[in-house]
Amino acid sequence: MSTVFQVLAFVGMSYGWFTWFVWKRKKHMDHMLGMISGMAMGMMIGLITGLLFGAVYQGDLYTSTIWGMILAGSLGFLFGVPLSILCTIEGTLSGIMAGMMGAMLGEMVPADKVKPLLFLFLLFYTAILLLLTKLIVSRGGQDAETKKWVFSIHNPILPAALLVGVFFWYQSIPFAFHIIEKGETTLEVVKLVAVDFSYKPSEIYIKKGTPTKVTFKNEGNVEHDFELVSDEDILIQTTSSTNHQHGKTAAKKVHLHAKPGETATVVLKATAAGTYQFYCTIPGHKESGMVGRITFL
Repeated sequence: MSTVFQVLAFVGMSYGWFTWFVWKRKKHMDHMLGMISGMAMGMMIGLITGLLFGAVYQGDLYTSTIWGMILAGSLGFLFGVPLSILCTIEGTLSGIMAGMMGAMLGEMVPADKVKPLLFLFLLFYTAILLLLTKLIVSRGGQDAETKKWVFSIHNPILPAALLVGVFFWYQSIPFAFHIIEKGETTLEVVKLVAVDFSYKPSEIYIKKGTPTKVTFKNEGNVEHDFELVSDEDILIQTTSSTNHQHGKTAAKKVHLHAKPGETATVVLKATAAGTYQFYCTIPGHKESGMVGRITFL
């Protein structure tokens, strides 16, 4: 699964659980606690989704801002509707504002800094949910159901385990989206690195119709290559790697080869949207995990 999908799935599931938890206990919550919860949810979800969309649609701040505002603002609105008008307003406005800020961060932050910043947002988001849950439980009375919940939520092992779980889950993601930076010319530049035996990133997003320079660098200990089956929708404009084709490269394939420490480049342009797989054609490398995808938006 892609980085974007996994992060959005985590945010969606945690949002759904916390919303259900709050709605079930709304009779025990005062307006202030509801407003704080709505504002926190809208703000953190806006920052996370805005940063994601800002990175994916880097260079198109309008699109990333609109998506961040709509998603976070809608979730903030939905969270607050059953609680109160004030909570609804707080959640909606916080989501809209944070979606804008997150999109601007995604646009401005260098591609290699997106991963650590997103990790901080996700960890902070999880910690806030745990703190709000404990606060709501402490004000929710002492019926039998609440006692069971208090027994678990007040156990210090639970929040620590959840935070550690988020850490290891995030580190396991093959951080693989959108590494597109402005080059010195009018071209977009995609940086792809090969190691033994994987690509970084393994998933790339490029805007269709934009001339894009793919820079393929081999940081592994053995030779690697990059082959993209392009059909007729991807036009190859220039390439620096034409003498190592394994006897099967045709006009419809983008192929780059690099020995350890070497770099190869190709300038291409997609005429239509679509998703294409790329892989290393050297025997055994694809089977060892050297595969990825390029999506033209």
